[in-house]
Amino acid sequence: MIKLDPDRIIDKERLQAVMGCGADAIIIGGTQGITGQKINDLWEEVRPFPGKKIIEITNVECLLEGADEYWVPVVLNSSNPKWILGTHARAFHQIKRWNGQTLPRNLFPVGYIVLNPESAVAACTEADTQIDDDDMAGLAQVGHLLFRFPWIYIEYSGSFGSMDRLARLSGKAPALPLIYGGGIQWGWQAKQAAQFAHVVVVGNLVYESENLEADLREIRHAVSRD
Repeated sequence: MIKLDPDRIIDKERLQAVMGCGADAIIIGGTQGITGQKINDLWEEVRPFPGKKIIEITNVECLLEGADEYWVPVVLNSSNPKWILGTHARAFHQIKRWNGQTLPRNLFPVGYIVLNPESAVAACTEADTQIDDDDMAGLAQVGHLLFRFPWIYIEYSGSFGSMDRLARLSGKAPALPLIYGGGIQWGWQAKQAAQFAHVVVVGNLVYESENLEADLREIRHAVSRD
């Protein structure tokens, strides 16, 4: 998957590389500076993308019709209940107003475990990034098995995370549907992450690569299970 941040500028050449890279999905979402106008502008750019288009509902301004799926992030290791239930409860009536009296069938909660202490998302959500392996596995299993979240997202946000930890989590709970995101710049990194996660997300590379088309092609080849 490719993650695009509405608060970051992407030029036409980079956008063209993203649209043609063969990714399974594009996620539109971010932490800072998210407005309805920015979401809408980026949405119009990616609308022709042939794969799945997903919007993260980080605030009610993200409610834009037409996406294939809407993901509601729940930060399982936040030390502030606001990021587990609080903001979601306040936004609930807005979501229902947007779609009548029932929630959209393509609206899904996603359990995030944020592990990079230097990231903006960790600071914003007051995430306890120092949790040990047992606590991480427990949170992941509660999210998927008890709360029935379809995905558990291991988020290192801008930094390539510990593949040893990802391997241990996969070993403790092999049935967990894991997404890994954070610091993927090279094919070998994507290949390592794909050994333990069902989905690998590329984000910052889109804005930083000097040869994006080639880098995305290398990553796609690295994670291919054909």
